[in-house]
Amino acid sequence: MSEAVTQPVDALVAPVELDAGTGAPVRRDEHGMISAEWAVGLIAAIAVAGVLLAVVTNGAVKSALLKFILMVIDAFANNI
Repeated sequence: MSEAVTQPVDALVAPVELDAGTGAPVRRDEHGMISAEWAVGLIAAIAVAGVLLAVVTNGAVKSALLKFILMVIDAFANNI
C-alpha cells in the first residue's frame, strides 16, 4: 500500500497579495480573459447575423415577410 503524501494547507493555497495600506487582498484584473470572451461573443453574433441575413434575403422568405408586413399594415389601416 502506498503512503499518502501530506502537505501543509498553506502550500495548497495560492499566495494572496495584500494591500500595504489596508491589508485587504489585492484583486487581479482579468482584462485578457474578458477581452477573449467578448471576441468570441462578437464572432458568434456576427455569424448568427450572417445566417439570418442569408435566410431573410432568400426570395421565398423575403416575399412571405413582405406579405405579412403588408397584411399587418392593412389591418391597422382598416381599424382606424
